[in-house]
Amino acid sequence: MPAMKTHANRWAIVALAGALMLSGCSHEAADWKSASTADTAEAYQQFLTQHPNSASAAQARTRLQQIQEDRDWQSATSADTREAYQQFTAQHPDSKWVQEARIRIENFAQSGAAAGGAGAAVAASASTGAPVASVRQPHVATMAGAHYVQLGAYRTQAGAESRWKHLSVKYARELGTLTPRYVPGKLKSQPVVRLQVAVSSRAQATALCGKLKAHQQPCVPVGAG
Repeated sequence: MPAMKTHANRWAIVALAGALMLSGCSHEAADWKSASTADTAEAYQQFLTQHPNSASAAQARTRLQQIQEDRDWQSATSADTREAYQQFTAQHPDSKWVQEARIRIENFAQSGAAAGGAGAAVAASASTGAPVASVRQPHVATMAGAHYVQLGAYRTQAGAESRWKHLSVKYARELGTLTPRYVPGKLKSQPVVRLQVAVSSRAQATALCGKLKAHQQPCVPVGAG
């Protein structure tokens, strides 16, 4: 009888351990479902704190990183400064947004190049890490009708066209009568499309950029090249 009782006790302990394991798995599954449904950094962080060795831990960390990256990108675009985009590229060098950030850095570098000439272009190159050749120097062709101002650079022509629609409405007085053109180029070996508008003279290009820069809109006179 004692042997049978001991055997029964052992089975009871095994059964209890099994029940606890099942309960733990069920609790972990419920916590993962709750975290993935909420889909917030706080929810995933709480899940990782409670279940650091979970089979879903790697997925939680990946999603947590994506959420933080998106938050940092939103912060950079809200600030909309060259420094904010530079900080983003330093923090997230492999981000899906990094090329867009570099393009926007170039847009700010344009204004610096226009204001300070070649010296400002070199400084912009040093701050962005881009070769000096990628910072377009302001110049104006001498032939009549070959004057343009550049308003920005974008990953695709669709992006440049969308930006033009926005700018032509926002600055209707300055841009409403002008015609855009989309110039393909390269930035760190990646394709970009530069948004430019044609103007009649160097004086008009300078005046237009002066008005737009007063509204913090990047703008630089360029030639027809």
